[in-house]
Amino acid sequence: MTTPQPLTARDDTRSKILDLAELLWLGRGFNGFSYQHISRELGVKNAAIHYHFPHKVDLGVELVRRYRRRLARYIEASAKLDARAQLERFFALSDAYFLNEQQICPSGSLSAEFHTLPDELKAEAALFVVDMRAWALAIVRQGREEGSLAAIGRDEETADILYAGLQGALQLARMAPDLLEHVKSALRVQLGITPGV
Repeated sequence: MTTPQPLTARDDTRSKILDLAELLWLGRGFNGFSYQHISRELGVKNAAIHYHFPHKVDLGVELVRRYRRRLARYIEASAKLDARAQLERFFALSDAYFLNEQQICPSGSLSAEFHTLPDELKAEAALFVVDMRAWALAIVRQGREEGSLAAIGRDEETADILYAGLQGALQLARMAPDLLEHVKSALRVQLGITPGV
């Protein structure tokens, strides 16, 4: 077994750039921050950021790939749960973003700015949305097979209502904070989950 190597200063700077860029992106959108925002906050020169990510699109692509890796791990950790428990984990993602300074989730941010993104970033963003929709569909199908969730229509339609409902609620909750809870409650009812059961 190999012992993991400690992060080098270069790796640590790269991670810090990604972490800060993620916060800026989810709070302001991709077009709402620049390398200057990152360099000022980290106390480094723009050249240090360009060293790791020559162009902003390179940074954006790596952020989306990182989101996709995280999501894959999250889904994998949920795989042995029943459909209702997975549904609650699906809802928990929205809650986590909202409770962190009312951020919107990565797919919501990406879709809101989709037409202004560079092509390479659009391609990665589209894959991320595919991942999220696929997980919603897997939850709905498993729930139908278990008899624990009711479909609103075809499984694909139900999954899209689930995903789109949460995306919209998360964005609108910035102006109406109770909306996210209301939408989650409505989705539970539509999926046949009786409150308190």
